[in-house]
Amino acid sequence: MTDYLLVHGAGQGAWSWGPVWGHLTAPEEHPPTLHKHRRASRVHPIDLPGHGSDAGGDTAAVRLEECVQAITKAVEREQLKNLILVGHGIAASLVIQAAKELTVPPKRVVLVAGIIPAAQRPLLSAYSPRMRAAFSLFSALSSLSRQEFKLPRPVINGFVCNGMDPMEVVQLVGFFGPLPTRVLKSRYPVADSTLPCPVTYVVLTEDKMIPRDEQLRIAERFEGVETVEIESCHQVMARRPKELAEVLLRYA
Repeated sequence: MTDYLLVHGAGQGAWSWGPVWGHLTAPEEHPPTLHKHRRASRVHPIDLPGHGSDAGGDTAAVRLEECVQAITKAVEREQLKNLILVGHGIAASLVIQAAKELTVPPKRVVLVAGIIPAAQRPLLSAYSPRMRAAFSLFSALSSLSRQEFKLPRPVINGFVCNGMDPMEVVQLVGFFGPLPTRVLKSRYPVADSTLPCPVTYVVLTEDKMIPRDEQLRIAERFEGVETVEIESCHQVMARRPKELAEVLLRYA
C-alpha cells in the first residue's frame, strides 16, 4: 500500500489538489474488470503555513523552515508509509529538503513543474524573467497600498491557467491566496541534488511560469531522474487531473 502527501505551490492550498485527489481515491470499477486498477492507500493534501485554511495570519512573513517542518510533521502525524512525496511548483524546493530530513526516506519524490533554484539562490530566481519582473512590480504596489500580495487576475489567466476554459479559471481565481514573499525571497539551502530515493519530474509543456526547457534543466540535476511530460499549463491539477493522477499511480 502506498500513501501520498501532496504539497501545493505558492498562493494556493490543499484545495488545488481536489480533482487529482478524486482520481487517486476513486473506487474500483463495478462490475469488476480483469484489469485491477492501481489505487493509493491514503492521499493527504496539506495546507502549508499561511496558505489555504491556515491563511489567517501574515502569509508574507512565513519562513521557509516553517514550510519544510509542516511537511515533515504531517508525515509523522499521519503516520504515512511507503510515501510518495509530491511537490508542485515552488513546493518542489520544500519537499526536497523535507525528503532529506525524514527519518524514513520517501518511496519516491515527484516534482510537478518543480521550481528549484541553484544552491544559495533565492527561490524566486528560478521563475521565468517575466514572472520575476511581474513579482517585483506587484510586490512594490502591494507594499505601497499595505495590502497582502496576491497574484493579479491577468497573471492567473495568462501565466498560471493559460489554455484553460475561461469559466474554469473564473471558478479558481477566488481560491488563490496571498503569496509567501519571505519564502520566495529565501535562499535555497540545499547544496546538492542527491536524494535518498528515486525522483520523477513531471514536465508541463505549456507552462509559462517556468518554461519547458528550464524544467528539463532542473530535472537533469537529479541522478537517474525519470521525466514525464504532460501537455498542460502550470495549473495541471485543474486542467489535466486524470493524467497527473495516472502518473502518480504508477508508483502505487
